[in-house]
Amino acid sequence: MALSSEKRRTLTDDEKGSLLAQHPKCYICDEPLAGYDADEIQYDHIYNYADGYPQTDSNFAPVHASKNENKLNCHKAKGQKSPILYREEIRIGNRLKTIKGLGDLCKSAIKSVYSIADDFRTITFNGKVLPLYNQRINNQDNYYFFHEIETKFIENDELIQLRPLEPKVLPLIFNLKSAVQLLPSLGRLDEQANTVKIFDGQHKAVAQIVGNNRDYISCLIFVHPNVDALRLVIYQAHTDFVQQKYKKSHIDAKLADIYQQRIDAYRESVGDPKAPYSEAIILRGEPKAKRTQFILSSIKDEIGQRSSFIKNFAAQDKNEQKTKPILWQSLDRIISTFCNLEAVPDTSDSEANHREDEIENVCFILCQIEEHSIKGKWEPTNPESKTHIVARTFYYRTAFNNWIKILEEAMRVAFDQMNSKKTEGALCYRKPFDTITKQRFGQIIKKLFDHPVWVKESRQVEIAESNKDGAVGEIFSKEELNYIYLMKL
Repeated sequence: MALSSEKRRTLTDDEKGSLLAQHPKCYICDEPLAGYDADEIQYDHIYNYADGYPQTDSNFAPVHASKNENKLNCHKAKGQKSPILYREEIRIGNRLKTIKGLGDLCKSAIKSVYSIADDFRTITFNGKVLPLYNQRINNQDNYYFFHEIETKFIENDELIQLRPLEPKVLPLIFNLKSAVQLLPSLGRLDEQANTVKIFDGQHKAVAQIVGNNRDYISCLIFVHPNVDALRLVIYQAHTDFVQQKYKKSHIDAKLADIYQQRIDAYRESVGDPKAPYSEAIILRGEPKAKRTQFILSSIKDEIGQRSSFIKNFAAQDKNEQKTKPILWQSLDRIISTFCNLEAVPDTSDSEANHREDEIENVCFILCQIEEHSIKGKWEPTNPESKTHIVARTFYYRTAFNNWIKILEEAMRVAFDQMNSKKTEGALCYRKPFDTITKQRFGQIIKKLFDHPVWVKESRQVEIAESNKDGAVGEIFSKEELNYIYLMKL
């Protein structure tokens, strides 16, 4: 699908009337459009035009867009999401309200008909001959098989797994609508009931049934297992042997690597290992949130190659927070504040593409932050020192979230003044900062960390104990730590 260069299409009144005749209900919420005036109905692209989808009549649908608080405004509620995605979210959300677990979807399994071969190499299950496998442990056989089992033959295993649905099922549902399922659900063949009981992977099963309307579920099924032994294994798997989650830094590294692989694959497809590429093409088809993740991770990877800032000062986990001042989520916020996280349509060799310049600019800002807030102040080996306490105060989450906004605002206004025009877009996504700009930005950053609020012991305690951004924002306001103060020469 090629990205369109045509202008966004405006529908005529006749075209709108035709669409209303075809869709008397809101495409998103499926509630009637009757009673809504013409200015209370928006005609949205079903699939986002920005992602390269066509502007044909079939890609438009009417949705509620009333500004009357007593009426529906699905157009506003969907935000940046495509109508088809938001409609699916509503459908799935409503469906999940009616169920607590797999047992509500598969209430009573139909009995399965099966027989095991005399040599225990195969099992005939509901008319299908399947390979039978064995984990022989301590002279005990543990037979199992793999199969896609029709949902009418499965049910929740109330003996082994009683856990209800958790909120994580919603993102899992949307993940499995666009990604392969890596592991099957686990179940057992009950010898007395002749039914298949699912005891692990219920969330995946629910996600496939509700999200993808699947009638068949990928399963690994144990044949007549020792139920008590399985219950112990499940317990240990969720307690003693639970695996450590990926650190955010590991996820970022993996995303950056996948992104680079896509670039390499694109270059291979055009037969040029150095071919220029467009981010919009490389990330085409990905939802906006995923595009943002790829670009954010790629920027961090580039910064890591040019600067030691992330390696030296960004904590990957709670243990590293004792020796490194910056939370990983705060690092994300720095980049989100100063960098362009939109997929750039210009090719990498275009003068209009400033990704390389952006990395240079944000590295300069990080260098200045290091110089004035960390260097000579951060002393994890001497945590009771006054300078370390000040540096620690800088990087409490609530303090950071406030000063990074103030800093960006001050730098943006200063940049506007130096260039005698309003600055558009991300501050760092432009040609490299010149000497005068760097000098001015350096002054602003220094002034931020030299503000008297940071050395007041009473304020240090208040900031340390606060868990709300708004509370620290009020402290800054009372102490007159704002962008106007930072800009004063």
